[in-house]
Amino acid sequence: MWHVAAYEYTRLAGRKGFWFGMLSLPAVIILMIVLIGILIILEINTTPIGYVDHSRLLENPVPAPTPSGIQPPVPMRAFSTEEDARQALDAGEIQGYYILPANYLQTSNVQLVYQKEPKSPAQSQFTSFILANLLARQEPQVRQRIIEGNFITVRALDNSRQMEADGFLSMFLSLFVAIMFFVAIFSTSGYLMKAVVEEKENRTMEMIITSISPNQLMAGKIIGNLAVGLTQILAWLLFIISGILAANNVFQPSQPMQIPWELIIKLSLVLLPCLIMLAGVMATVGAIATEEREGQQISGLIVMPIWLPYFLLAPMIENPNSPLAVALTLFPITAPMTILLRINFTVIPAWQLTISIILLWLSAIAALWLAGRAFRLGMLLYGQRLAWKVLFRKSA
Repeated sequence: MWHVAAYEYTRLAGRKGFWFGMLSLPAVIILMIVLIGILIILEINTTPIGYVDHSRLLENPVPAPTPSGIQPPVPMRAFSTEEDARQALDAGEIQGYYILPANYLQTSNVQLVYQKEPKSPAQSQFTSFILANLLARQEPQVRQRIIEGNFITVRALDNSRQMEADGFLSMFLSLFVAIMFFVAIFSTSGYLMKAVVEEKENRTMEMIITSISPNQLMAGKIIGNLAVGLTQILAWLLFIISGILAANNVFQPSQPMQIPWELIIKLSLVLLPCLIMLAGVMATVGAIATEEREGQQISGLIVMPIWLPYFLLAPMIENPNSPLAVALTLFPITAPMTILLRINFTVIPAWQLTISIILLWLSAIAALWLAGRAFRLGMLLYGQRLAWKVLFRKSA
């Protein structure tokens, strides 16, 4: 069994498709980061912003607050007359200049003069500069608090769960991890189904079973495929965690990104038996099907219910503790995606998680048993499809 598992692992891990799939995700993320970095660099312009103050608000100006993130501060340059500001603009000494009229405090109207519109970071910094001076008589903490703006907290009606502003990142990360997990599941399980079908077609099975039992052969294949899928998932998780830690160290944001370890552990307890269950199902399909195309059609019908909670996303978010949500949580096929969605919007009771995990493991064991039985009954049926009803006959 372990020889078969090692062979399957090295065979699949040596495929170009495996390395392409494993490296494609980091490559896409790195490309997105590079593109975002380029866009940020294009927005950077430290040329001063000028202003002409007829309202006398900025006679003794309070310095503009230091911008957050990686944007550098843009100097604010005062001009006594609009003619001086215009000359500086024509000479390229400033990006543009604001004109504050004498009745600015009553109307809040300003005029921006430019040849090429200043970048949005420069305009937002001038807005913060004006706010700081409007609040100059307030205490520093009050002034800073108003300039920073609102912090939104989304709280469930039953007070079972609340999400801060940075909680949306955790929600996105959990959804990303789940999609990543299912991509790995379908790719590796597809390899397993394809391998079983091919070995049936080319009669390799008839030679292999002369030196190994059918159950050992199927168990080795499933273990090897599971190891390949887990390798891919662990590589992606390490890349994501390393990226989060690096981003916190490099950019040093005011609210560092947190790694949701508790969420990752809960998802692992749910998704691991799901991976084993689907591997067993795919192996069963491979043992039953007569050709690869037929196996793909059958497997598509089997795995489709996994995404059912996604199509019920609206009612799940509106009422994550509804009877429908609980039922989908306890049903093994829909449990992984349902738990993933609910865990972001409510606290799932411990008894529901426990029962769901137990049912998933029982389903995984049943799928492995079914795969071994299907393989044992169908390995010598060359060119013939094993009927599903035969699998459940006691005399079979």
